[in-house]
Amino acid sequence: MKSNLEVRKGGRDLRLDTLRGLFLILMTVNHLPTEIRAVTDQPLGLFTAAEGFVFLSGLLAGWVYTRRYRSLGAEGLWQAATDRAKSIYRWQVAAFLASFILVQLTERVLGFCSPNVPKLFFGHPLEAVGLGLSLLYQPGLLDLLPMYCGFVLLLPLVIRNLENGRRLMVLAASAAVWLLMQWAPPVDGAPLYPINTGSFNLLAWQFLFVAGVVIGHARVSGFPQVARPSRGVIALVSAIVVYGLGVRHLHWPYLWPDRTFGMLVNKPALGLLRLADFGSVAFLVALLGERFPWALTSRPLALLGRHSLAVVAVQSVAIMVLLQFSEPFETSLSRTLTATSVVGLLFAVAAINESLFPKEVPVRQSELASPPTAV
Repeated sequence: MKSNLEVRKGGRDLRLDTLRGLFLILMTVNHLPTEIRAVTDQPLGLFTAAEGFVFLSGLLAGWVYTRRYRSLGAEGLWQAATDRAKSIYRWQVAAFLASFILVQLTERVLGFCSPNVPKLFFGHPLEAVGLGLSLLYQPGLLDLLPMYCGFVLLLPLVIRNLENGRRLMVLAASAAVWLLMQWAPPVDGAPLYPINTGSFNLLAWQFLFVAGVVIGHARVSGFPQVARPSRGVIALVSAIVVYGLGVRHLHWPYLWPDRTFGMLVNKPALGLLRLADFGSVAFLVALLGERFPWALTSRPLALLGRHSLAVVAVQSVAIMVLLQFSEPFETSLSRTLTATSVVGLLFAVAAINESLFPKEVPVRQSELASPPTAV
């Protein structure tokens, strides 16, 4: 498809960077006790910004690393994937250690231990650091990057099979693992403590990432991304979207018993209705972005999306430090100012990262299907 949309030199699609930046803001605000969450928490239905971030990360990874495989071969693909995983791990370690040190400083300077920070930081600090460095201790706010790190290491296997024409096999295998997780009993973390691998079930969420990789691979291979759907398809996805909005915002009755509905919208296991609702919204957003590219383009948000690792790491540290104190959240005004200040910090971090690691200057390109240079 030809377009006058402005993308980055080397083929970065500002729409995808914009959406990732938006998801980062939504996730940040959702981790703070603020009234703004009424707008940012599941605004489009029964799913959160995390689903969008993971899916887009997979799409961009499929786009980028397919080209790496074609230009550098299997060994080059593995090297690129491991290098990316190392980079993610370094950001995770930096975020974990920064959180640990700042929490410890707060306790020593102010003389109190907040119940809102990981208990292991105070009870067994050396054990917390050791498990944190080995990714076996991922308390709240620090569990997204380790999952992403694991998914990146899947890329060589997934992309090689896609290049060998096994797209259906890849999707079927990934879907089978996801389906198995829907019926698997929830993991009781108590006997495993202090081991804590986060709130995401990696075996379930891998399906969303792999689906994104498949679409990214198809895009770089020249397959149409948004076909002209039939009226039946539009009606079906629209019905799912409307129902999700109705349940979320208008308190419509569930169509299933409470226990079943709970399984269908379960976040750790990525329940079926949650997944279907996200997929339907994503499909409609893709149609919108294909027809009106400008509607999904924002340079400030794209700046965040380009520097997602730094932004995720810094927002995790900032929120964990802030949640130790009650003063920033005592009034509606203070909660709003705190949330907007953290969002402002994200833009500052992205701008600093851009200046330290300059990207190519944006130029006008007409071919939107050109792949990006980096995730």
